[in-house]
Amino acid sequence: MNELHIYPTSRALRHVSQMCRTQEGFLPTLMRMDEFEKRAVLLEDKIQIDPLQRIFLLREAANFEAFKALNLDLELVKFFTKSDAIFKFFEEMTSERIDFSTLVEADAYAEFGEHLAILEQLFQNYQIALEKKGFTDKAFMPSTYRLHDGFLNNYQTIEIHLEGYLSRFELELLSKIAQQQELIIHYTTSPLNQKMQERFSALGIFLPQDAHVTFSLSSQALLNAVKNEANINATVYAVEERQEQIAVAFTEIEKMVLSGIAPDDIVLILPDEDFKEHLMLFDRYNNLNFAMGYDYTKRALYKSLEALYRYWQTFDESMKVILSAYGLDMDRVQVFSPYEVVTLSVFFNILEGLKLLDFSLKEGGELSQKQEESYEKYRAFVRLFPKEQFSLKEWLYIWMKSLAEIAIDDVRGGLVTVMGVLETRGVSFKGVVIVDFNEGVVPATSSKDQFLNSSVRTFAKLPTKQDREALQKQYYKRLLEQAEEAVIIYSKSDSKLPSKFLYELNLTESKSVQAPYGLLYDQSSQLISEKDPIVDHFDAKEIVWSPSQLKTYLTCRRKYYYRYIQNIKSKKEKELNEGKFLHDLLEQLFKKQDHFKTVQEMDKEMVLLWDKMLPLEDVKLTYKKLLWREKLRGFIASQIAHFQADWRVKETEVNVSGDIGGLHFKGRVDRIDYNGDEILVLDYKSGSIQEAQKTRNLETLTDFQMSIYHHLLTPHYPNIKLAFVKILEEGQMEEITSLEEKNAFLAEHIIALKQTKSFVAEKCASVQNCVYCEFALMCERGEYL
Repeated sequence: MNELHIYPTSRALRHVSQMCRTQEGFLPTLMRMDEFEKRAVLLEDKIQIDPLQRIFLLREAANFEAFKALNLDLELVKFFTKSDAIFKFFEEMTSERIDFSTLVEADAYAEFGEHLAILEQLFQNYQIALEKKGFTDKAFMPSTYRLHDGFLNNYQTIEIHLEGYLSRFELELLSKIAQQQELIIHYTTSPLNQKMQERFSALGIFLPQDAHVTFSLSSQALLNAVKNEANINATVYAVEERQEQIAVAFTEIEKMVLSGIAPDDIVLILPDEDFKEHLMLFDRYNNLNFAMGYDYTKRALYKSLEALYRYWQTFDESMKVILSAYGLDMDRVQVFSPYEVVTLSVFFNILEGLKLLDFSLKEGGELSQKQEESYEKYRAFVRLFPKEQFSLKEWLYIWMKSLAEIAIDDVRGGLVTVMGVLETRGVSFKGVVIVDFNEGVVPATSSKDQFLNSSVRTFAKLPTKQDREALQKQYYKRLLEQAEEAVIIYSKSDSKLPSKFLYELNLTESKSVQAPYGLLYDQSSQLISEKDPIVDHFDAKEIVWSPSQLKTYLTCRRKYYYRYIQNIKSKKEKELNEGKFLHDLLEQLFKKQDHFKTVQEMDKEMVLLWDKMLPLEDVKLTYKKLLWREKLRGFIASQIAHFQADWRVKETEVNVSGDIGGLHFKGRVDRIDYNGDEILVLDYKSGSIQEAQKTRNLETLTDFQMSIYHHLLTPHYPNIKLAFVKILEEGQMEEITSLEEKNAFLAEHIIALKQTKSFVAEKCASVQNCVYCEFALMCERGEYL
């Protein structure tokens, strides 16, 4: 008898196929459920539209006036991100056999009826657009299909090993098939899949609770029912930090192997599949096999494309640094405008010129798996968009979205399988380890439905959030029931709670454990301890000293060595540097005019300036602007009082240079004010001035900035005073203290520098100086070591 057996996943098929090898006689045909549904139906004279192509066609269909009421932007990139919600809505509507008139009857929000009418119009427009081009979409399949008798007649019996949920359309399809062929369903009932049992009941098939059942959809008769008496025997562990779960999981897997369970019969379940990135870091001996594969988005090439897209969005200087770090030639990048409209071939030639393709556009040559996947995406693009023209930025976004779908198979040969819970349908493992068993993670919280809320779903008898979560729970329950040994781990960091599902599984006790850190950090330090470097040839007279360079030398010889002798540059900051920004802001402010008469005038000019200097708006930046405006109110008031006393700004950001005691010095003065013959040198400070203003233990002073300015400016301005301006402390001006004593100590340091011909680059004695030092790791200092 020719039989067809249908399973939910490819892994289930492989599992059954291996079992069948030990049996004699004719083997049944094995098929995945989604493949069976595709082959069991025919869509005459229609071609299934490509997933990328359907987005462009939907965008065309949305080009009508009323669509604006949905507040969905039709700009290509923004529409791309929103279209997925629309397609899911259409597909669910048709697969659940719900029409728009049914939804209108639901008592929902005020504009619900209007929004439904717009979506119905969009649905009709999209259908017309598809028909014009000879396409169809899976959203329309339930209303246009017919059974593929030629395929179905190959089998006398069809058996479905059902694990999940069947939509109304799928149930209707199986019912029609059941009228022609004997169709048998194997199912395990529990309170967690009550929704599906209700649908079978509507067909006249009443199933016992908590049982392994077999029933015929053809005769609507229960063939067999065995009480599910499986118990869940799992140990629950609690750890403090999320990463500690990895060490505990490795330990428990080792215990399972030592107890006699084969490694290939052990599974590590990741409710949050992004956690695989952490596991990969610690799987040094390649014991794990990641069933979900590796994300193409983690490759350096994709990161380069991502960085280029972000640069084209913002033209942020920091992105130039990142692009250069990825090896891109910024001179070539800046030749192209992201808004230039080009054809597909021009776009890919530009990418190849920038070395942002991992294959050659020329035919021929062998390709690796990674290259094959991306090359196939390229071939699909050429087929789908032969004449279309978009801007370079739009093409790049679409190309990145396509590449993001690629998953690279894990071919390292690890025996312990790592997978998400959906992939466990239809298979069983003797050893099961589940991590991240926290509330909000298990079961995963469903994404928010943009169009239908829970009350509407309940009214239309559509699956609700609770139904979806119950289905996930059923997968976990079946996995744990079939296991000989099971371990569940959750973390308590950030006040996280264990999943309440544990109590539903009667797993009410957990053990707090200390992770064996040796499994995570058993490698010796990768740092090479460096002996104190010796600078053999040092001549202070050949150096043009700045105040910060002198301060570094006096504070820490090692830091001076790294920064000024080895020329090691500090990492560019991604975050906006508040102190530097305020300096730049005040420079621009006083370049325009030398004083302000009122607080309102100065405040207005300052707001206009920072809107010009920081044109891009986001929530964080908007908050910072409001915060700065509030913080600078005292500064503005203090400055207005200063100007009312007849002081005026003479110069800002003044470069000064000259000799002091036989050494060359240079500096950049923030501001010079004048009042008649009086000169006031101002230095803006957004941080503490305690060290620079100290009057005791001056022999330990390292900050001689104002003493240097005094020496360099006195020849030009005889009647000079110097002061700090505490920008964020009501704009208070504080005149320099003990200037003569500090000048004397500066002279002593200059004499010592001229006499120094070599020195040992020792680390500074006080580790307090290392807290914010960029070389802390190189010196093996810092809290993280």
